[in-house]
Order: sequence, then structure tokens, then C-alpha cells
Amino acid sequence: MDCADCQEQVHEYLQREVNEDLAAAITAHIANCDHCEDLYATEDQLNKVIRESCETQTPEQVIEKIRQHIAELG
Repeated sequence: MDCADCQEQVHEYLQREVNEDLAAAITAHIANCDHCEDLYATEDQLNKVIRESCETQTPEQVIEKIRQHIAELG
């Protein structure tokens, strides 16, 4: 595993879309390469930010209306 291979696969690695052998090779490379470790950390952080920004919460007003409707039915 060299840096080019690692960098090409890091996204799939983070998404757990690589087989066990490739995952082991990437893990070993990242552990021994500061540059690829930094890339991994950046990609991982970016994925976390994207996931968090996509999370939505139901407004309290909607929850209350649902509760009222359930109470009326029950």
C-alpha cells in the first residue's frame, strides 16, 4: 500500500466499503504515514460534519399536534 492507493481508497475505507484485506492494508499504512493519517482525519471530520448537518429535529409544535391527535383517537 502506498500513499496514492491509500488516498484513492480513504473515502470507501471510511464508509466501510472495502474488504477486510484492503481495510487492514489501509489501517497499517495510515498508522505509519503522517500525511495519510492527516488525510484520514480530515476526511473523517468532514464526514462527521456532513452527517450532523443532515440531521433534522422535529419541531416541538409538530410533536404536540401529533400527541393531541393521538389523544383524540384514544
